[in-house]
Amino acid sequence: MLIDGDLVRIPQGTVINTEGQQKNHLPIAIMATPAMGIVLDARNIMAKILMDDEVIYVEKKFLQLIGGK
Repeated sequence: MLIDGDLVRIPQGTVINTEGQQKNHLPIAIMATPAMGIVLDARNIMAKILMDDEVIYVEKKFLQLIGGK
């Protein structure tokens, strides 16, 4: 379960989608390399992630939590 502020790994090949508030999530890019980001909002199926000074939207099922037990 993700909560706001979690540090996550975004694997290579993950699809970056349009804004998570829309009914139909349209893919806009595919991650070429793995990256890390901070969860800003994870209430829906999509998570709002801060990565490299930009906000992206990714399906939560692809994110991997860093740290913890």
